[in-house]
Amino acid sequence: MQSIPDLNTRVLRYFVALAQAGTYTRAAEILRVATPSLSQQISKLEHEIGVRLFERDHRGARLTDAGSEFLPMAINLLSVHDQAIGVVRRHRRAAQQQIRIGFFATVAGSRTREILDKLRNAVPGIKIELVQVSWGEQVLAVLDGRVDVVFARPPLDTTHIRAFPVLTEQRVLAMSANHRLAVKSELKASDLAEVVQVDTDNVPEGWRRWWSVDPRPDGSPVTYGPLVHGVEEMLEVVATSDVVAVTAESLVAAFSRQDIVYRPISDVDPTQIVLITPLEERVTINALVHAVR
Repeated sequence: MQSIPDLNTRVLRYFVALAQAGTYTRAAEILRVATPSLSQQISKLEHEIGVRLFERDHRGARLTDAGSEFLPMAINLLSVHDQAIGVVRRHRRAAQQQIRIGFFATVAGSRTREILDKLRNAVPGIKIELVQVSWGEQVLAVLDGRVDVVFARPPLDTTHIRAFPVLTEQRVLAMSANHRLAVKSELKASDLAEVVQVDTDNVPEGWRRWWSVDPRPDGSPVTYGPLVHGVEEMLEVVATSDVVAVTAESLVAAFSRQDIVYRPISDVDPTQIVLITPLEERVTINALVHAVR
């Protein structure tokens, strides 16, 4: 009888990243590993389970039929693994009356102080830790327990989390003070024709496109430029070039700079800040949910 191999979660993450990226180079960049190491691990996985998962050619790596069937199961295995780790991490912090709050830009915007003060009053002695997470890890950081909750920016997959609205605000265009659009006090989506926008990776494609207003309301595509992976990096690119970025109104006060201007985009949907929490309930998390309402 053939033994069933034990699947290492790290190798499963390599498989999922390659399947989603489509090339070894892109997947290695996302995973921050060397391309030869990634290739070696995928080959080892295929050898252990006894089937080819990818077809390799000059265009990259395409899933075989077996790989396509294996992919959703691998994603589910990783999700269950991460949720299990998250539960015990949150249990430990709750027992110590701690809460770790994730954010990637401005926490809860103009409501941050109000919400945290309400939480401190509701749970005297609570230890609050604010932890910055990347915009591609808003949900994952909650699921795997790195943080208890995250103040996040939709659109998000809410399958394994709860989401509570905190604040609604306009989307704005960030640009160099010397940009040709900086003379306008307000913009429309049509003003963004022929501009070059920052791009990002390692985020859900729907999130990337929504924040880029891609496609435009008239159906035209977006011209993407440099890759950025966080707010500070995005603003440096904007300040030193003609590249622009669509972002949220609360960044205007939080990241005020003389070399950058922000202009509201009047005819695109507003954005929200939401509090995302795990499905299981904890006293500290419930107190924070109550504070945002």
